[in-house]
Amino acid sequence: MNKRASRHISFIVFLLLGMLMAWQLKSTLNARRAAAANALDANMLREQITELQQDIEGLRAAIDENIALQNEIIREYIELQNDDRMSREWEVIKLHTGLVGVEGPGITITLDDAQVREPGMPSGFFIIHDFDIRTILNDLKIAGAQAVAINGERVVPMSEQICAGPTIIINGNRYPVPYVIEAIGDPDELYEAINTSFKIYELRQFNIKVDIKKTDKIRISKFSGADKLDRFISGLEVVEK
Repeated sequence: MNKRASRHISFIVFLLLGMLMAWQLKSTLNARRAAAANALDANMLREQITELQQDIEGLRAAIDENIALQNEIIREYIELQNDDRMSREWEVIKLHTGLVGVEGPGITITLDDAQVREPGMPSGFFIIHDFDIRTILNDLKIAGAQAVAINGERVVPMSEQICAGPTIIINGNRYPVPYVIEAIGDPDELYEAINTSFKIYELRQFNIKVDIKKTDKIRISKFSGADKLDRFISGLEVVEK
């Protein structure tokens, strides 16, 4: 083989070798680019996952805060409802027990001892006694009286009417005749009940003055012992059901 042919063969070999090396280099570079791209995609995915987890934690915290706020609102609403209910019940209790002043329509009954007395009759027949007052109060209660006062003294379950000579003692205070009984309620029903009461008929038979009037507005003060209730309940104890 001459030198010229040998050179041609060497050229072809080197050319093929160069092409092979170039192909390997290109493959290596492509592989590295793909690996780098995959690594970049993985990092981005990790970052996205981290951000998503943070968003989820934030939403959970917001949900927990919202639930806590709703529970607080519900609790305050229930407490407010209970407070309102208790306030209304307390107002009713105060009305029924005479712890507040009240006003409304009703009747006024004025009673005075007899000025003209039958000779030979016991003097006790011609004056007003505590049991006369109690009977009239019972008649008023049956007729629907909502509040009653005698000479300005509010009559409540703790009140007492004690006869003491020509006077009576109400809530610890002494009052002489005339006795003015004020009752709040339906004026027509109260008037009818008292005007036809046997006790009123009996008093009139002995010339005891009885005057009954309907009134559009009667104002009755609170129970005079409202500020000293302890002495009225000192012997009571609460019994659990």
